[in-house]
Amino acid sequence: MTTLDCIGSGNAFSYGQYWNGFLLDRRVLLDCPAQTLAHLHKLDVDAGELDLILLSHEHSDHILGMDLLLLELTMSATQQRDRPLRIVGPPGIYDRVHAIVGGSPRMPTRDDERITWVELRDGERFEWEGVAVQAVQVDHMPQFVALGYRVQIDGRLVAYTGDTKLCDAVYTLAEGADLLVLECGGGSPHMEWDDIHRLREELPASTRMLVTHYNRLKAPDVSAIDGLTLAEDFASYEL
Repeated sequence: MTTLDCIGSGNAFSYGQYWNGFLLDRRVLLDCPAQTLAHLHKLDVDAGELDLILLSHEHSDHILGMDLLLLELTMSATQQRDRPLRIVGPPGIYDRVHAIVGGSPRMPTRDDERITWVELRDGERFEWEGVAVQAVQVDHMPQFVALGYRVQIDGRLVAYTGDTKLCDAVYTLAEGADLLVLECGGGSPHMEWDDIHRLREELPASTRMLVTHYNRLKAPDVSAIDGLTLAEDFASYEL
């Protein structure tokens, strides 16, 4: 059984929610918001258990937690890993994280044996510790590349849009997915609630949809819509 834990369901400006992020099967992190390390501890997950971190883009609400997470991984005597951690993102993500974290030893160098950094472009794939990943470039902002991910793990396919407008890439991500985790940030360059309802009508019923990165004060009631759920902080979803 594959489990998805929500470490945050809100966007940068939502009220009363933590910033968006998820933990897949207790070892794959989907984005790394500021509260990540504390919420891993709340889930009783040691940072040393992580195999893979997938960062969608360079905005702070998606990567600010890398600072303390890297500090825990590289400077704590309790973190004894027998395999490297892989951190994945779009082009330029290492430099962006470096700008936030600062220099060594707080920020591992690119050739640090404990951590491998991979920067992907649209359509590129890899496999790591039994997890198969495909990057799909989404339509977020023109200043930088933003990625969604198709993640195959334990026979399940989880698709994660990151931040994006409704575009062809969302349908590419959703194809054959058991679960589509998609954002509704409210206003360009994000999806709107009308986009969410459209996707629910167009995608097969077998694709469950989990909406994140939303403001709960402005969210409609979707409880009567089959296969559509609003993510909640600290909730756990089974696939």
